[in-house]
Amino acid sequence: MKQTLKQKLAAATKREKAELVIKNGIIIDVFSLTTYEADVAITGGVIVGVGSYEGEVEIDAAGAFLVPSFIDGHVHIESATVTPEEFAKVVLPHGVTTVMADPHELANVGGKEAVRYMLEAAKDLPLDIRIMVPSCVPAASFEHNGATLTAKEVEELFDEDQAYGLAEVMDYPAVFAGEEEMVAKLEAARKRQKGIDGHAAGLDGDGLNAYRVAGISNDHEAVTAAEAEERIRRGMYILIREGTAAKDLEALLPAVTTANARRCVFATDDKHLDDLIDEGSIDASVRKAVSLGLDPLQAIQMATLNAAECFGLREKGAIAPGYEASLLFLRDLKTLDIERVYVKGELIAEKGELKTVLREPIAPPDFLLHSINVKPLADDAFALPVREEVQPVIGVTPGSIVTKHLREPVASRDGLFQPSVANNQLKLVVAERHRALGHVGVGIVKGIPLKKGAMAATIAHDSHNIVACGADDASIRTAIEQLIRMNGGMVLAEGESLIAGLPLPLGGLMSIAPYEEVYRSIKTLDAGLKELGVEEGWNPFLTLSFLALPVIPALKLTDCGLFDVEAFRHL
Repeated sequence: MKQTLKQKLAAATKREKAELVIKNGIIIDVFSLTTYEADVAITGGVIVGVGSYEGEVEIDAAGAFLVPSFIDGHVHIESATVTPEEFAKVVLPHGVTTVMADPHELANVGGKEAVRYMLEAAKDLPLDIRIMVPSCVPAASFEHNGATLTAKEVEELFDEDQAYGLAEVMDYPAVFAGEEEMVAKLEAARKRQKGIDGHAAGLDGDGLNAYRVAGISNDHEAVTAAEAEERIRRGMYILIREGTAAKDLEALLPAVTTANARRCVFATDDKHLDDLIDEGSIDASVRKAVSLGLDPLQAIQMATLNAAECFGLREKGAIAPGYEASLLFLRDLKTLDIERVYVKGELIAEKGELKTVLREPIAPPDFLLHSINVKPLADDAFALPVREEVQPVIGVTPGSIVTKHLREPVASRDGLFQPSVANNQLKLVVAERHRALGHVGVGIVKGIPLKKGAMAATIAHDSHNIVACGADDASIRTAIEQLIRMNGGMVLAEGESLIAGLPLPLGGLMSIAPYEEVYRSIKTLDAGLKELGVEEGWNPFLTLSFLALPVIPALKLTDCGLFDVEAFRHL
């Protein structure tokens, strides 16, 4: 219940009982990285005191550690393939009560109105979803997406819809060149004192200098300890990413010291629903960091106070007077088993189960439910001429969204590339799906462990065209045609047979079904992947989705063809 300042002061000074008092808990002090025993008094959803208090309601923590709830520094909810309401149901039991969300994916399909849908769907939930306005829609001018988000529209989303900040700025050439539209977006955020997120993949020191001058204050694209140190040296926060495709925590942790840890925050960026359910969100990052040797209190500080300060969330991130009463009960700081989750003093989850009923979901705009518009594919749409024995090949590494620019001999017949499972060289296809332009890019990928058949999806960062990979053209065609029939999703096929599929009708990115149903379909896809020869412990769908992202090094495929990210041109 919302209370006035006068009522909170009365509880703080013990002239009145607090609404809720948690007793016999061990408070994690994220300011000094120590612990101490004290009561926590809560009124109006705010901590009004720590010490010795009486409450209208009193809870015995029975020696549990009391920990501030976790904050995800950067996440694309769309990557979980569920709506914001269903996403909240998944991450809240894992102790995550605030996320900094970039709806960049859906915006590339539906523009400003897609962002407005996400803003509406984020409201009035126990999960505090802070929506950032996408800065780069389209992400680049050399591929075809579904919409454009102009500087004027960015300003409208700030002023009319109260978006929280400017999301990751990935078009670094536009920043460096001072292009008018990009500068206008940066200035729109700066003059409103909105935060600006970075995407500094592969940038050197001079590039980082320009980013800081532009007002960009954080980055989640550091993949080595040296890169992390460069960013911290320039006054940036590093968001240590641990998602499904990109797992950077182990590589970056050596850069974290007691001297610089206050500039370090955890983020998931892109994490699939099954991974969120099976292993967790930011709690999984904390758990892994501790297992790799980071002090548990330091890891908790990074997941709470550091993140709150990074994003200007002054009321979050600590168990102290004046802070939001969003906290966790833990029994062990290493296993991080979360016993209870409180949001603003209300019990939200207990032992992995949600204890509150969320409001009804917001209905998405009709146009977002009909976003697949593909020109009929020609019989030779997937033909890839081979004029030289050695060809450019996209090299994939498990656990990374950075690819290699390989040059290798390839098999051919009648002058056309032939996929070779023996050589781990498969055909990769990206087909435009927004305006029926008929563009189809074809390339070669090495490292996707399919032994037969094909996989395809309408999730292909960031333009979200159709991306498919397979051992033969017939399977690729079957998969793509099934995607069109189901109005978007993820598909496995062999020959003319459908092996498994997950419909994602909301922008071709998200399901409108309950998360439990989506989870079951994902497990069916996992079984189908095994049938096609993929071993456990690898998620090729998320890796596949990044093979069309031409702002991450080194070689990618768009609907217009192979793109050399380092040379910033099509081959």
